[in-house]
This record gives sequence, C-alpha cells and structure tokens, in this order.
Amino acid sequence: MSHKLTDPCNRQRLELPRLEFVSRDGKRDFVCVYFSVIYICSILLFLIGLIGISVAFCGLFYWAINWNKPTLQGASSILQTPGMGFRPQPDTKSTLIQCFKGVMETYYHIIDHIEAYAQYYENELQVGDRYMDCSEIRARRTEDLDKVCTFDPMVWGQLCVKQQDFGFDDGQPCILLKLNKVFDWVPEEYTNETVPDVIRDDWDPDDPWWIHVRCDGDDDSTRENMGDLLYFPEKGFPFKYFPFRNQQGYRSPLVFVRFDNPRPGIILFITCRAYARNIVHDRTEKMGQVSFELIVD
Repeated sequence: MSHKLTDPCNRQRLELPRLEFVSRDGKRDFVCVYFSVIYICSILLFLIGLIGISVAFCGLFYWAINWNKPTLQGASSILQTPGMGFRPQPDTKSTLIQCFKGVMETYYHIIDHIEAYAQYYENELQVGDRYMDCSEIRARRTEDLDKVCTFDPMVWGQLCVKQQDFGFDDGQPCILLKLNKVFDWVPEEYTNETVPDVIRDDWDPDDPWWIHVRCDGDDDSTRENMGDLLYFPEKGFPFKYFPFRNQQGYRSPLVFVRFDNPRPGIILFITCRAYARNIVHDRTEKMGQVSFELIVD
C-alpha cells in the first residue's frame, strides 16, 4: 500500500511505501515481548548489584581508613626519613634563585613568596587551647603530644626579616629551610661516638636535642665563592616540635640560612642537609637534604 508525495513545483513524484504492522502470530509477539522484558530486567538487576557492591566497598574503605594518621607507620612505612624543602620557589619547575642587588624588580616576587609562608607563623595565629608554650622545654617533649608547640619567629633574628627584604636588597639573601612532615617520626640525638665531623664543632653534648642544618657547595667553584653562611636559629630544628601527629594547627620548625657575602655573578650549587642520628641522606631519593642554585648579580 502506498501514497504519492508531490513537491510544490510538481517537478517529480515520489512513490514511498507505507509501513504497516500486522501481527501474523500473536503468540510469537508475546514471546518476543516476554524475553525483552526479561533481558531488560536482568540488565537492571546487574547494574543495581554492581552499584550495591561499589557502595559496600566504599563504606568498608571509609570505615577502615583513619583520616588522621596513615595506615603504615614506622618500619612499615616507606617514609623513614623526612625530606627537606626551601623557600623561595616561585616557579615549582625550577630550583634557581636569582636576584640583582638593589634592584627591587628582580626580587619583589621572591620576598612575597617568603613572606606568604612566614606569615603563617605570626604569633597572633598561634592562639587557642590546642597550642602550648614550649619556650622552657630544652629536651624532647614527652607530654601533651596532642598539642602544638608555638613557634616564635623571633628566633630568626633581625637579619632575615621582611623589614630587611630577607637580605635580597643587600645581596645577602636568606633562604628558608624546612623539614617535610613524617607522621610520628621522632629525631634521635647523637652521642660523642656517633656525631659526624661536619657538625662536631657546633654540637653540644649537654644540649644534643637539635636537628642541625648545614649547607655546602656541590663543587669547588661554589665552595670558593659562596662566602660565609649564618643560620637562624643557629643550632637548627629543635626536637620539641616532634613528633608530628596531624595536630590541628601544627607548624613545622623553620631555619633561615643567610649567604653573608656571596661573590656576584657566580652560580652557586648548594645542598643543605639536616643532621640527626636517624636521618639518612640520599640525593636521588631526596631524603634528609635539599638542593638549589643561587645567583646574586
């Protein structure tokens, strides 16, 4: 059965078949519909079961995971030694720090980057019941480990501060160093028999509870041209700020290293290391140390 379609201009006539659905076998149609319904219901049941299994696994995951501490700790964790970081690092893809003495345009972004990090340590941000004054603690801390020791920026002295442009304006840049957080890691002190020669002259057997920091050149040229280095605080990171247990408001201790008289125009390849008896140094794995390049023009 068909009908004709004629265009408005009567230029052609199209004969199109008219589709008609006539059931020749009602039983066959019923079987087709029945199995179609079974097929669709099977798919729906499969999807519902899949969603149910996913929800169950997610619930088990959230029940098993402790969001305040890692599952693997201590000897079971791959993090046995903390790494180190430095500021400024405005470009995360580069470890080069470059400035021109007295030319603000070359280092204002560097100052901003250091200041943005240092502002987090201002005293007015370290108040409340979760903080405690640890100024009288000299050894490691054994009590109230759920609280945070306040960090006093005064230990950085008067040279490595924003008012002095962190030394960049005078060509004596201050580089901020920090230890990366490792959950429940506790530094171990040296003894007379184990203290390394590199810190022996500054190590005090009556006050061994410090993670000492030392920076050095990676080559002879750097060591000849890097000049004198000053550290604030002088002894490094105090033991009393450890362990880190994800306490609310925790602040890692910081150390500034000041390059007091670097030779201008020379690229300096620097590696800074943290020293404690259970800190291992590995350049490849970036454990216990950090490297950067510095140019003062």
